[in-house]
Amino acid sequence: MSLWRFALASVQGTGHVAQDLPCQDACHCCVLGSEEEPVLVAVAADGAGSVTSGGDGAALACALFVQEVAALIETKGSARALDRAFVDRWLAFFLTQVERRAVEERSAALQFACTFLAAVIGVDYTAFVQVGDGAIVVSRLDEPDGYNCQFWPDQGEYANETVFLTSPAVGERLAFEAQPGRIDEVALFTDGLQRLALDFQVQAAHQPFFRPIFRKVRDSHPEDGEALSSALEAFLKSPAVCARTDDDKTLILATRRGSLDTTG
Repeated sequence: MSLWRFALASVQGTGHVAQDLPCQDACHCCVLGSEEEPVLVAVAADGAGSVTSGGDGAALACALFVQEVAALIETKGSARALDRAFVDRWLAFFLTQVERRAVEERSAALQFACTFLAAVIGVDYTAFVQVGDGAIVVSRLDEPDGYNCQFWPDQGEYANETVFLTSPAVGERLAFEAQPGRIDEVALFTDGLQRLALDFQVQAAHQPFFRPIFRKVRDSHPEDGEALSSALEAFLKSPAVCARTDDDKTLILATRRGSLDTTG
């Protein structure tokens, strides 16, 4: 079985640089479980720009999700244990922690508002979670050069309007899907990359964006992760990308498909 290789980066948008604001995105990617049952966990979150602690909320959401999934995998041994009930328990736990932080900082829970994306991929089972905008894009062996959105970004009627983990209606707007079968490549990205990575006219992933960058990850070795992530960070900071978006940007790319692998 091919080993997972991945790259990830969160970078400060030029708009935040100009306003002397920190990057409010957060992300994490790791492989849990055993050699027989490896489980990729990828999470990304985007702190709301309209609140004071959105970046802290994003970092907390990512850390708590990975922590709870790790405990689940250690106990159950398989990604198949991750269902909607688990996600609901994690969300309640996150909100409890946010309330505690808000009391400590004499703030309000809504000040930790953030969007959230997660993919938990086992050998033959995957669970996806999304709250708000940004997107999760996947590729399967039966369509090796095709990339498809798992959910379309949850955006409101007005520009920059979305739902956050701290929103009153988050339970109704949280998107969850678990499915059997093998997924070999996944990308998660926050809304700062939507205009580059998505085709809004047809509501689909923009294929030319993903094919070349995934090819670089496929050609790498697991030990190259740090160098790959540095190269990805440089790409996200490049003039070509910054000319299209001034927002904070997060991108995670993960593959278990080799450059010549068509069978897994």
